[in-house]
Amino acid sequence: MADCLGLMGLPEEELGRRFGRPIAQRVRSGDTWLVYETAAFVLRVRCAGERPGRVASWTATFTTGHATLEKASRALGLWPAAVPDHVAETSAARLIRRPLSCPPCGQDHSLTATVRAGRIVGLSVFDEPPEWL
Repeated sequence: MADCLGLMGLPEEELGRRFGRPIAQRVRSGDTWLVYETAAFVLRVRCAGERPGRVASWTATFTTGHATLEKASRALGLWPAAVPDHVAETSAARLIRRPLSCPPCGQDHSLTATVRAGRIVGLSVFDEPPEWL
């Protein structure tokens, strides 16, 4: 299991300590985009601010999807912060949104799960509070 809780606001260098060397890196419009690959998911991270930047958003795309939000978020160390659970197979929605409580950061972030073919195939976290509640 990876520990992605608390990634928001981390300095760029800390990502290397957690995930190793990025498989891709580029700077665009002042933001640094880094891509890391693990056995279970690909992690794409946006770092913003003065270089080296800090994590402002990230997306994990799973190698194989998960049946529930609990299983998907648990795989990234985000459960129970992403409650309540949601069963992807019964979802008509392609996106599931939740506030993500982040005690290490001291604030809530926006979590979006992507559903395809009855499986949660990705989770994205943004550094803004959920306005859609």
